[in-house]
Amino acid sequence: MVSFVCNYCQATLKKPKLDQHAQRCYNATFSCIDCNTDFVDDAYRQHTACMTEEQKYKNKMAAKNTKKPAAIAASAVPKSTVDQLKEKQSQATSDVAPTETATKKRKHEKSDESATSAKEEKKSKDKSAKGQAVSGWDDSALPATPAGALTSAITFVCKNEPGVAFADLKKKCVKMVTKHPKCTFSKSDVKDEFAAAVLAALSEGNVTLTKC
Repeated sequence: MVSFVCNYCQATLKKPKLDQHAQRCYNATFSCIDCNTDFVDDAYRQHTACMTEEQKYKNKMAAKNTKKPAAIAASAVPKSTVDQLKEKQSQATSDVAPTETATKKRKHEKSDESATSAKEEKKSKDKSAKGQAVSGWDDSALPATPAGALTSAITFVCKNEPGVAFADLKKKCVKMVTKHPKCTFSKSDVKDEFAAAVLAALSEGNVTLTKC
């Protein structure tokens, strides 16, 4: 049997009780509980049939299944131990990766700084060595030929180191000339001209070799 609700006092009533209730409850109007249809005045008297209990049950179940999210259904399936371990390992890897990247970046930066420092130190040493090689003789000018430059160097060394051995003299003079700031000669050209430069220095009488 169809049931109704009084929209004024919210009383739930069977259809045979509606006329009696309408006399007692002033301004009462009724709605069908099953199909939610509102009735004005005595129109409820024509409403003799509504949806069956089976239809009501099917409609409720259909609405409930529609509202159930797929994510909830998926989450209801328990994860295996293997899947849980894989998930933890993946999270640990993602946490460690940024740290390793930052560490490698710092190491790379330190390596670059060390390389730059080493280059600057080498330049400083080379510059210092060049200055030491020509210390004591004119840095502002150098003869235009390798022989002339060597003659000047031989005279300087023999004057400051009397009795220097020939092999040492050659080594020192070649170094003095090639390390000179104004030098444009190749080292091989300077070596090739050494013998001629020694003869020139001896002929000028400015050099006396006591050892060979």
